[in-house]
Amino acid sequence: MIAMAMALDPQVMIMDEPTTALDVVVQREILREITRLKDEFGFAVIFITHDLPLLLEISDRIAVMRKGEIIELNDAMDLYTNPQQEYTRKLLSSFPSLTGERGDFIRTGSEDLAEGTSPFATKE
Repeated sequence: MIAMAMALDPQVMIMDEPTTALDVVVQREILREITRLKDEFGFAVIFITHDLPLLLEISDRIAVMRKGEIIELNDAMDLYTNPQQEYTRKLLSSFPSLTGERGDFIRTGSEDLAEGTSPFATKE
C-alpha cells in the first residue's frame, strides 16, 4: 500500500492504523521506514490511531478526538506534559506503565534517546 501511494508523489499521506496487530519489532521497522521515506521525499503523514503512546513517539503534533470532534490540538510534548482537556488527561493515564508510574508509557528505544531523535530526548 505504501509503495502504491508513493508512486503518486504525495504531499500528504494518510495512514489509518498502519501498525495495528503487529508485534513491536515489526511495528518499529515499519515506523522507521515511514520516517525515512517521509524525510527523503518530503511528504507529511497523518496517522489515525488509538495508540497514543505510539503517536507521542513519532508525531510533531497530535489532535485528540472525542465523539468525532477535535477537542485538543497541541505539540506532542506539550500534549504529554500539559494536557488541557480532562478527556486527554484520562486518556493519557489509561495506558499501562512500562517503566514505573501510571501513564509513564513512552516506548522510545534507547538508541532514539541517545541520538536525540525522540521527541522526549533529554537536551543537554
